[in-house]
Amino acid sequence: MNLQRNLTIEVNLSGANLSGANLSGARLFANLNEADYVQTDLDKTINADSETELSGSENEIDWNGFRLHSDAQVKIAEILDRTSTLFIPNSQLRLTTPAGRQNQEADFLIFHQNKLGILKIDSGSSHPNATEDEMCQLFIDSGISLVKHYDATRCSEQPDLVVQEFLENLSQVQA
Repeated sequence: MNLQRNLTIEVNLSGANLSGANLSGARLFANLNEADYVQTDLDKTINADSETELSGSENEIDWNGFRLHSDAQVKIAEILDRTSTLFIPNSQLRLTTPAGRQNQEADFLIFHQNKLGILKIDSGSSHPNATEDEMCQLFIDSGISLVKHYDATRCSEQPDLVVQEFLENLSQVQA
């Protein structure tokens, strides 16, 4: 992707005396109609605490080179990173289901104390349904030690407690 940053600065020069001012080499006008101009670049925000910024997609957040889907994911990723936990966000997994081989996505695939777990962030107020419970069991049958669902609001508001609880639960699972 080719991004070009354009900055327009307006200066009120009314009443200014520019006699004797050396303006050679000054670019007074910019071409704002260039083909590579990207509007979303203007909307980019940077979080001072980490390398977090909005990406070109409306619903994705670039965090340390990973594309995260929500603020809740960013908060969890920041805590996992701070605790030096090995994790992979938005992992694509391929496993056998009753319907055959399928791809599934894990919000966070976490490796802790020689055990592999999935931390799932639920965006709605609903709890996991029967299909989700079956999928969790398929993950466990495939070698994942723990699959745990957390509410997105709780992940955003109490990410440290969510991560602490998840890691404690994962460490207590029998290998």
